[in-house]
Amino acid sequence: MMKAAINQIAAIEGLEMDPSHLALDVYALAQVFSDEKEFKDVIVSVVLAIKDVFKDGNIGEDLKYRLKGFKSYHFSSPYPEIKGDEDMRVVYPAYKNTIILAFGHRYIPTDFYQRFKSRV
Repeated sequence: MMKAAINQIAAIEGLEMDPSHLALDVYALAQVFSDEKEFKDVIVSVVLAIKDVFKDGNIGEDLKYRLKGFKSYHFSSPYPEIKGDEDMRVVYPAYKNTIILAFGHRYIPTDFYQRFKSRV
């Protein structure tokens, strides 16, 4: 299941992402969405969000402090705990929206921004 998800995301045309970060982000999503159907649905939403970022790199919000120079695109998973909550994130450099630094759930399994800070 996770291998298929990694391959699905890695197959996005033009995507640049560290393979180990891709695997870690998929693993974190598998911890959050352990039901197979939910996991597959969330991966589809991640793929669509990354493609949205590729279409318009300005859709994300500018990050601050140590993460200045990066943008964060917020979107809803198919299974938000609160209806309408943008519980998912894709982070990318403001200067090039085809490089994906990280993606995942905002709060689970841990704070999204704390998890990927070491990648900067």
